[in-house]
Amino acid sequence: MAKHQAIKNNTILAQTLKNTKELYQSNFGLQANPHLSLQANFNRALLHNSHPTLNLPTNLTFQNLCTLNTVPKGTQELLGLNLKYCIAPNTIPDNINHTVRRMAYSIRTSHFLSSAGSNQDSEFIKQIYLKNKNWNPPPASIEIEENITRFETKLKEAHLTLTKKTQKRNLRNLSFMQLKTLKLLKDNKNLIIKPTDKNLGPAVMDTSTYVRKILIDHLLTTDYRQLSPIEAKNTMDNLKNYLKGLITRHQSLLPKPELTFFQCSFQNFHRLPMFYGLPKVHKMPFTLRPIVSSTNGFLAIFSTWLDYKMKKLLPLVKSYIKNSFFSYRRFERLKPPARS
Repeated sequence: MAKHQAIKNNTILAQTLKNTKELYQSNFGLQANPHLSLQANFNRALLHNSHPTLNLPTNLTFQNLCTLNTVPKGTQELLGLNLKYCIAPNTIPDNINHTVRRMAYSIRTSHFLSSAGSNQDSEFIKQIYLKNKNWNPPPASIEIEENITRFETKLKEAHLTLTKKTQKRNLRNLSFMQLKTLKLLKDNKNLIIKPTDKNLGPAVMDTSTYVRKILIDHLLTTDYRQLSPIEAKNTMDNLKNYLKGLITRHQSLLPKPELTFFQCSFQNFHRLPMFYGLPKVHKMPFTLRPIVSSTNGFLAIFSTWLDYKMKKLLPLVKSYIKNSFFSYRRFERLKPPARS
């Protein structure tokens, strides 16, 4: 009897120890080593996880839509941070040369325009401006170029000092568990991660379910027709030729900055529009909202121009509000006159 009780106690103890280890691994990313001192465990924790659970946000939004696959442990703690969360590397990036080149380009361009006395107000429209990749500004004055060189030298010295100071520190803003989960999600081709409709947090889906819903609910319907590669190319070519001809026929009606925008845009490379779906998790059962992205596509040229032109019509709308001060002045007019 005593032997059976001892076996039972050992089993309970082993299960409790296992659960405790999993709990600490999940919450803190590591387990304490009982053979090390408190100071050694503390230093080890700092090296492996500089962001304890107490500092994590509590309003993590994440949608698990998987029915065929199991998401890795810690997915909510990772994806709940949002898909736009910037992951910090464990070392300080060494991109000073690239940064200084961009800074020097801007300084030299401003110096060139100022020296040439160019009137940017008449030739520059920020929303439809396109950078000429084949033009580089000439060097600025000797004083400005020397200041750029000195700034670059000081910046590299500060970078070297900071690198040496933090070489033994953990600079990541993700815990060990979150990094492990991130790798598991990236390597698992059976899972797909998508933002949700109405911005209700990231969603994880079975890849096969996502593809099936895209095909059955949208592409394999009467709303779409599959084109052969030749048909698709001819359709896009005809559309491009028509729109280019439209601009050519009416170029006398366009201001110079707008005409330059079209001429430069036509010379760039344009990709085909991309089709994808966003899970509508606010509906049960969930469906996919079809999205056709024309970013960097040919039609994006005219979308950008139309957006710029239509913004000029906004003040003509009676409900248009320019800013809070504009609203305040309108509310002031509604006040009854003061009694004498």
